[in-house]
Amino acid sequence: MKKKYVFILLLLLVGCFFYLSSKATYTSYESNTTGKVNANTAGIHLSINGFDVMNSGDVLDNRIILENTTWESTHTREEKISPGSSGTIDLEVDPSLSEVAILYEFRFVDKVIDNEKLLNFGSIVSDDTSFVRTGIDTYTGVFTLDDISDGKKANIQVDFYFDYLNDIEGITEDNQTFDDLFEIHFHAIQYRGEEIVPYSGG
Repeated sequence: MKKKYVFILLLLLVGCFFYLSSKATYTSYESNTTGKVNANTAGIHLSINGFDVMNSGDVLDNRIILENTTWESTHTREEKISPGSSGTIDLEVDPSLSEVAILYEFRFVDKVIDNEKLLNFGSIVSDDTSFVRTGIDTYTGVFTLDDISDGKKANIQVDFYFDYLNDIEGITEDNQTFDDLFEIHFHAIQYRGEEIVPYSGG
């Protein structure tokens, strides 16, 4: 009988040993396999004529427009505009620092869109074949990752003219604001392959 108790006691001790050993092994394995996974988040980076525009708000900085505008005012004093004046804005969109594909949009607000503005936009053209009109006042373009890797940029030329018939005092160009003339809005997001639908209105 005594031998039987000794045998049972030995079995219990052996069972406890294996249980504690397996638990320690599992705890050790768990502590070695649990940890944080670190990964850098890809970001959108875009500049227009050398200005970083991703953190500058919705409306393009007037400096971008002023420094890249050619005025034609044959019958008006230099640096002023009047009915009959026209001009061209050149915009270079550069995605070279971006780590993701980009869908970008320009919204051009002129007198047709907002009667309080003074200037009308004429032609809006780009050497970017993806750049299409997608709304009455909106144009959209895309930079794929391949485009960015290949160093692709988009050069956009915007023609405008002053066709306002009432007699008003000329507006100086050097007042650093275009609020009364027109506005150019800009927006960019990550491109995920969505279809770009051209504008079908008049």
